[in-house]
Amino acid sequence: MIARSIAACAIVAGACVITFAPSASAGRCPAATTGDITEYALSAGADAAYITFGPDNRVWFTDVSRNKIRAADAKGVVTEYALPARSNPLGIAPGLDGRLWFVESGSNRIGAITTRGVISHYDIPTRNSQPFGIALGPDGNVWFTEVTGNKVGAITTAGVITEYALPSPNAQPLGITMGPGGDLWVAESFTSKIARVTTAGAVTELPLPASAGVPIALTIGPDGQVWFTTSRAVAKIDSNGAVTEFPLPPDVGPQGITIGPDFNIWFTESDANKIVRITPAGVVTEFALPNADSLPAGITFVPRFENCGVLDLWFVERAGARLGKVRTVTTR
Repeated sequence: MIARSIAACAIVAGACVITFAPSASAGRCPAATTGDITEYALSAGADAAYITFGPDNRVWFTDVSRNKIRAADAKGVVTEYALPARSNPLGIAPGLDGRLWFVESGSNRIGAITTRGVISHYDIPTRNSQPFGIALGPDGNVWFTEVTGNKVGAITTAGVITEYALPSPNAQPLGITMGPGGDLWVAESFTSKIARVTTAGAVTELPLPASAGVPIALTIGPDGQVWFTTSRAVAKIDSNGAVTEFPLPPDVGPQGITIGPDFNIWFTESDANKIVRITPAGVVTEFALPNADSLPAGITFVPRFENCGVLDLWFVERAGARLGKVRTVTTR
């Protein structure tokens, strides 16, 4: 099961192990080059922000201002699912129950949607908490951050929510991911710290160097460390809190980040209008988007071989009203 592979990836120390299932279309190898980009137009005014993969081999993403959840198949055919007004969905992640889980920042709820479009809503106990990031936890629950609530929360598949306060006042947590040691790792944007949270709710805050800037989004890396974007760099942090920074040019606007099917790290540079690959050793390769000022945001891999070791990472463009994919070639 895809989601269980991801859970195993996060809790095993050292190398990250992910199983990619070959598709039935395997046959003659197509011509493909790493960095090839394909884009699909969304409906006018779409504000696509965060994206993940589903158990149905579709990518799922949130449309913040239009209050929709959307899903796209491998050919870019999009299906829309409407949410109540002022839901303002942001982060989205797969759960072990086969549903996609998302935060509703406008209505202070956690939502879940089946692959057939059946939606459930769960109220967050803390009022006006402004939920933001969301991720599958190693305990089988889904975990999320509360920007103004200054908490992280866990929700069971039955909809029971438990919240844990962060020690630093006004930490303003954003991204969240599973990481080494079976813990959740959280980007504290205001304090410039990474918080490590056990599934029992114990929090350890790890300060970042002043040079790192504001942490935004995180992912587990192939080296067993947590990689994250900041306002100035892409960086990684190990279990002991040691940080390695890879500086970027000024004003490129790093945003979403994910491990890639090639076992490199991929992230978006929103202001530079690029998709970027960085190896575990820190070698950076940039791929420019075809259209200017697209503002690429969320990015995700799909753990499924398309053909002959050719896979895609999918991303969304907040200003371009487009869904895109960037090709990786893992074998030839």
